[in-house]
Amino acid sequence: MTGRIFRGDAAPRAGHDAPADRNQAAENGTAGWLSRATAKRRPSSAAFPRQTFTPMDTVLLGYQRAFPATPFAVGCLLDVRGSVPDIEALCELVADRARTCLPLTQRVLSPRRRRPCWVVDDAFDAARHIHACRLSAGSDTAELRVAVQRLSASGFPADRPPWQLWLLHGHRPDGFSLLFRSSHVWMDGLGQNLLLERLFGHPGPGSTHAPLRSASVRRSDPRALGRATAHMLSWCTRTATIGPFEQVLVGHPQHTWLEVDLARLRAISRAFQVPVNDIFLAAVTGILRAWSGSNTEHAGRRRELVHAAMPVSTRRTTEQIRVGNHLTSVRIALPYGEASVRRRVEAIHRQTSRHKRVGTPGVAERLFLWTVPAPLRPSVMAAGMMSRVFALTASNPHGLTGPLHVLGRPVTAAVPIPPLPGSQRMAVMLGGLDGQAAIGFTLDGSVQGGSYLPALLEAELHALEVEGGLLPGQAPLEWTPSPTADLAGADR
Repeated sequence: MTGRIFRGDAAPRAGHDAPADRNQAAENGTAGWLSRATAKRRPSSAAFPRQTFTPMDTVLLGYQRAFPATPFAVGCLLDVRGSVPDIEALCELVADRARTCLPLTQRVLSPRRRRPCWVVDDAFDAARHIHACRLSAGSDTAELRVAVQRLSASGFPADRPPWQLWLLHGHRPDGFSLLFRSSHVWMDGLGQNLLLERLFGHPGPGSTHAPLRSASVRRSDPRALGRATAHMLSWCTRTATIGPFEQVLVGHPQHTWLEVDLARLRAISRAFQVPVNDIFLAAVTGILRAWSGSNTEHAGRRRELVHAAMPVSTRRTTEQIRVGNHLTSVRIALPYGEASVRRRVEAIHRQTSRHKRVGTPGVAERLFLWTVPAPLRPSVMAAGMMSRVFALTASNPHGLTGPLHVLGRPVTAAVPIPPLPGSQRMAVMLGGLDGQAAIGFTLDGSVQGGSYLPALLEAELHALEVEGGLLPGQAPLEWTPSPTADLAGADR
């Protein structure tokens, strides 16, 4: 990337691997001016009680401390149409919204011999969280992807609220992009989407809505617990994997994505009479099959089942704009060894229907996690234990609901940047804005051929349309990888 990284009105510098210089620059120019201008409007920690960590916050914090060089972050890339705004105006907007949006000002407090908690940062300064990056003129999506990957490698200072907002401009003549990223310890994907709606939507109590996908909060009866215990025993079986996931982890996550018309996904879901979420999982399964070069000789064998973690939100209406991770996960078997597109959809639908029918999603997963002694729970992800249970993570928080505007400029699209859990090679997330969906991929740097994922996804959606009768007379697309790309390896 040939662009330069700025903070406020600080002078541009080549490169961006100089955190000390950037922090010093943040104290000058715009950052210093904005700090004085908004000092009287910051929330005070004395006015708000400390917020305790959720159990998942504790687990994720333990992982992040074990791997401090690899930020465990969730993000969202917004496309905005219109002229590039001044960085000062953007800082003022965020500072103003922070007056009524408490999570923007909250950070971790880790007192000795006490559990970590969330507190309001008395020194909160919006200008320290907002940065600008100029990209090459006319580079469009190509350099934007490189910039997202590069910026996603930066960490979060421990003494501040762990979030960043990057203004990316210069790559397109008719608009700019905003990259919002935050520590997964601080907030899950659904919480971040709700936060972005508050930040760039119409503020006020009537602008929020209940989560679209939340877990049931009713108490688990003995029969449900029995079924969950039996399901938990299946976790003793190690998940299968595919060739591209067999290399040694190196960190340095890669990012890519594909934008899709939501009406297209809904049409496919109606054709198969299943939810859009099942179509999303079936498409991911088809990607794994094509990517691995799987044959059909052993389609029925258990080793052909790659298991994915599927997060399910447990946020209640009163927990919408709140820091912390309010979620659980279910284990979904992706039958990538199955040759039939329809049978892959049916196999996934049976699993998701069972979780919904039982009404207690994540009970087995919580039982599995809490069988680990409390002092060891933060080390579960760091130890690589979960990588033997899950080969990847596939998440589907509800997308953003518009209209959204950035200083009067309309947001036209939103691309999710999923977090990559410990010891996993790939995470995929379905998101978007209103009728425009997007599927984002995050991969470990060891995974080769990741740039082909959008093409693989497009081919799989086409195959689903053909199988569903939406494209009569057409054959599925044939996808052939580049001979220079090492995409597949032996299954184990």
